[in-house]
Amino acid sequence: MLQGWTQKDLAVASNLSQSAIGNYESGQRQQPSSNALIKLTRALRVNPMWLSIGEGPMLNPGPDGGVGEVPMPAAWPFETVSYATYARLSSQEKRQIELVLAAYIKARGE
Repeated sequence: MLQGWTQKDLAVASNLSQSAIGNYESGQRQQPSSNALIKLTRALRVNPMWLSIGEGPMLNPGPDGGVGEVPMPAAWPFETVSYATYARLSSQEKRQIELVLAAYIKARGE
C-alpha cells in the first residue's frame, strides 16, 4: 500500500506470482520461503526481519547503523500505466521514456 502498487505490480517487481502475493496478504500463507523473502524485501526495500516477523525497524539501517536513512521509494506516479506494464518494457524503452520525461520537465523550467 505504501508503494501504491497492486498485487500484480508487487508480483512483477519481486518476480513472484500474484497468487503468492495474495496468499501472503490474506494470511493463507504465513511465512514466505527464504528465496521469496529476499525477493520481497528487495522489491519493497524493507528490513527482512520486519517483513518476516514484524520486529525491528521497517527500513534497513543506513551505512552508519542509523535507521531510516534509506528513503522509502515513491509510490508509482502514473494512474493510467501500471507498474507491471512498465516492467515489461525493454531497458531501451524504459530509457527512452526517462529521456522524454526529463526533456519535458526541463522544458517546463523545473
